[in-house]
Amino acid sequence: MPSAAANTIRIPVKIADCFLLSLDSFMRKTGQGAHVSQSVLELDSCPNPLPMRQSLGRFSEKHPLLCARLRRNWKTWLPYWEAPVKRPPFPLDLWRERGSIGQLGGASEIDDATSFLTSRLAEPARSGGRPFNARLDLVERRDGHYLVALTWSHRILDGKGAEMLLADFARLCEGIDDTYETREIPRPLTTLREKRQAAHALLCRFDQLAALGVHSLGGPQPRPGPCRFQLVTLDESDSGNVRERANQLCGPLFSLPYFLACASRAHAAVFAKRGKNPNCYVSGVPIQTRKRGSKGLRGPLFHNQVSVFFFCSERADIASLETATTALKSQFAEMTRDKLDESFTTMLEIMMRMPSWLFMKIVRWQFKGEINSFFYSHTGVFAPDLTHFSGAEIVNAWHLPCLGRPPGTGLFFSERNDKLTITLSWREGCLSSDERQLMIDQILEDLLGRKQPELTLAM
Repeated sequence: MPSAAANTIRIPVKIADCFLLSLDSFMRKTGQGAHVSQSVLELDSCPNPLPMRQSLGRFSEKHPLLCARLRRNWKTWLPYWEAPVKRPPFPLDLWRERGSIGQLGGASEIDDATSFLTSRLAEPARSGGRPFNARLDLVERRDGHYLVALTWSHRILDGKGAEMLLADFARLCEGIDDTYETREIPRPLTTLREKRQAAHALLCRFDQLAALGVHSLGGPQPRPGPCRFQLVTLDESDSGNVRERANQLCGPLFSLPYFLACASRAHAAVFAKRGKNPNCYVSGVPIQTRKRGSKGLRGPLFHNQVSVFFFCSERADIASLETATTALKSQFAEMTRDKLDESFTTMLEIMMRMPSWLFMKIVRWQFKGEINSFFYSHTGVFAPDLTHFSGAEIVNAWHLPCLGRPPGTGLFFSERNDKLTITLSWREGCLSSDERQLMIDQILEDLLGRKQPELTLAM
């Protein structure tokens, strides 16, 4: 009989993954489910499900992390992924909204695509009796469009990695079986003392933020409850105006401070409606570490290829969009100069042997139960090299990040076909319908530079 070890392979957990493992562990322990997200493609016509089904086995074979379980080495206490050598096909399910024309043969009927896909975030993925860390759902809508939703665990991927994974599956459907990059630049060997010195900058930054105080709309107390989303997609004209305003305030190559300033002011508007005025708004922003090449982002698909910068919008800064953007630009320059991204990674490296929940416990202890004021990211153009999926044209794409409480709210941005999509994500109970209205109104006013007509937002 072959040994158990002969039937499995081991894959190391990368340093940056440990932050997401800690968030995932925190959410699970507080009854908020796993830390998962969805990446959605909107198609103009029905994709061909046959090449999709034919590609599921190879997709699973090619990417063992999709079917891996987390383990720890009992000698070193370092985490690793364990995947079976023989893996079942990647899970794919077909669905159609009630009232659709039924082009998608064999699809199960559902009432509404949006609410159904949101519910899939809380459902475990399985195939062949084994758990998976991701799944695909293909949904036929009543309006004749189709949605391809990749639901994925943040423990194995980041947002850009999810886009690259969708693109890899689309190429498999076309019969193109590319190899993908797995190599990473090795970190230099350092002593524990040197690691502590490198982590000092991050500890100082945390001390500064703790002294100012961190407040979120969801409050410091974790509470179970489903994650909700509101999508706003701007047309090409308005999206172009947003890019132009970002260029004026930040320059053409670096828009992070502009969008983060908008997110800070949107949250400040809701705090003000509640009669509160915190000293500052803190957000840990993921910074991509993949290398950029002539064909877009290259490098490993899997693992979280990010570090984190911790920004702070103080009360005086957010009086106007211009002052908020200027202050955040200055902070980025300071954190880059002080190598805060490397300091954060080094801190995670020190804590790799500790239980996954411990890092978040320390952060929450320092910030009086909070993590930050809100989550934020801008993932840029969604899979720019991907134009079709299994024979159908992609007309839009977006991410739906599922987050925990605290902080309970987040604003996320992505672009596709010259259109900007804003995703408001929140835990049920953190925002009222009026507060969502206010937040969307405020962010559109800042993005576009004009007062917005009143919006009616769907749940």
